[in-house]
Amino acid sequence: MTLGRGCVLNRSRKQKLNTRSSTEAELVGADDMSQLIFWTKLFMEAQGYEIKHNVVYQDNKSIVLLL
Repeated sequence: MTLGRGCVLNRSRKQKLNTRSSTEAELVGADDMSQLIFWTKLFMEAQGYEIKHNVVYQDNKSIVLLL
């Protein structure tokens, strides 16, 4: 996650769920991070910052086609 100037929040960890494909793994990873992204958005708004865009990007072509 960035605030326009550089990385503010990132996470890399082993998934706790076994998946059958890279597509499914990417979707599980995005779902895991969505809670943290939403909490951070609410926190920043509570600090007085206006959040104009809250976008999650995917680099897996199969996921992009799915969504």
